[in-house]
Amino acid sequence: MQTTLLHLPSTPRHRAMAASAAALLVLAAVLVWPHARNAGPVIPAFLPVFATWVTVTEGLTALLLWTQYAVSGRLLFAALSGAYAFTSVIAAIQLLVFPGIFSPTGLLGAGPQTAIWIWVFWHGGFPALVTASLISRRVPSDVARRARGRAIAVSAVAVAVGLCALATVGQAHLPPFVAQSGSYSQLSSSPAGLIVEAICLAALGLHVSTTRVRSLMDLWLGVALLAALIDATLTLSATARYSVGWYAARGASMVSSTAVLGMLIYETTGLYRSLSDTHRRLVETSARDGLTGVFNRAYFDERFAREFSSACASGERLCVLLIDVDHFKPYNDTFGHLAGDECLKRVASALTSALRRQSDFVARYGGEEFVVVLPACGPAAGLRVAQSLRNAVEKLANRSASPSGAPVTVSIGLACTLPDQPESATALLGLADAALYRAKARGRNRVVDAPEVAARATALKNTVGRERFSH
Repeated sequence: MQTTLLHLPSTPRHRAMAASAAALLVLAAVLVWPHARNAGPVIPAFLPVFATWVTVTEGLTALLLWTQYAVSGRLLFAALSGAYAFTSVIAAIQLLVFPGIFSPTGLLGAGPQTAIWIWVFWHGGFPALVTASLISRRVPSDVARRARGRAIAVSAVAVAVGLCALATVGQAHLPPFVAQSGSYSQLSSSPAGLIVEAICLAALGLHVSTTRVRSLMDLWLGVALLAALIDATLTLSATARYSVGWYAARGASMVSSTAVLGMLIYETTGLYRSLSDTHRRLVETSARDGLTGVFNRAYFDERFAREFSSACASGERLCVLLIDVDHFKPYNDTFGHLAGDECLKRVASALTSALRRQSDFVARYGGEEFVVVLPACGPAAGLRVAQSLRNAVEKLANRSASPSGAPVTVSIGLACTLPDQPESATALLGLADAALYRAKARGRNRVVDAPEVAARATALKNTVGRERFSH
């Protein structure tokens, strides 16, 4: 089953956020109510900004809800997408016909009653369409039959255009609400105003009682319907354009148009984060060694070269440790390959547990060999880490094939980047390999670092030179 917004539960945190938003809306409405009819400043630029905001936000919400329908096949998303597309179209048309914006009486042959009737159709139509979408909740998802969804969305847009045409072309057949003074007080007591208020209230009540706001989408859709109810209530109580209540109602309308969009953007961002984390985990899973669970050789080769280049560019130190399980072939011959596999698993687990930084990692280098990379780590710290790794394996007390019953141990070769560091990651790894060889030659179960090997090689070279000179 596909995961959609209907399957995302409204957590206590989300409910607290929505409750806070609802409380602020109600509080603002209560504070504005006594002053709703007070005249406010006439700001001609406000309405274009408001209408553009609503048109764009409602259109984006419709688009995102449609993508939910395209993915899930749930008819509910197509119905809600149609409701938001309805509002987006009708808000854009109201801006064109509003008097005093683009022309004294408005475009498209609008009259003085056109804008107010479009408001009636808008604020009655959106909650009505949201309520009608409740019917589609019980319709099972069907991705193959998208014609029904397209028909619903297109029909909602067609209704918006038709109602706007009625308010424009057929305005003579509609009751007048706006007086010569610009007041629309007749709307507040008219059947049309009461019907809009009743539809908004009924839509909110039915939505909450039917959905119980269990899902994240239902929660914020409830906030949008509450804001729409406050918008209608303040508009009807204001009775005049550019009054305090009229401005506050436009603010509530902007909240209504943004509530669901904000939730959709938030969840889409969360989805991308989740997909990114899933992809990272998938990459890491594919980069794991099948037996030991640590990173495999291919992952090591790629990341070690990257870490080495980064260390060279930043001037930071980098340490690499080559680790070999001592006398592992006799262990396999004595206890069998299954026991040998279990031994490698325990060694790998001990090495991983002994690392303390997230940037450090261990990989299986091959056979019974492991490699540990320590970014931003100097020689002294690298030596301490190497000793802790050696001790961690020894403390496992995993009996070796030795007649004495001594525990399984490891030998470690350490190499770190220095001011005269190797020219390549391969060269640094070669120094660690030489140090490991020296650790095994000196009796195993020990740590040898590359400078010690280099110093011994230099001393040996000087000794040979003196002997030749004496002869």
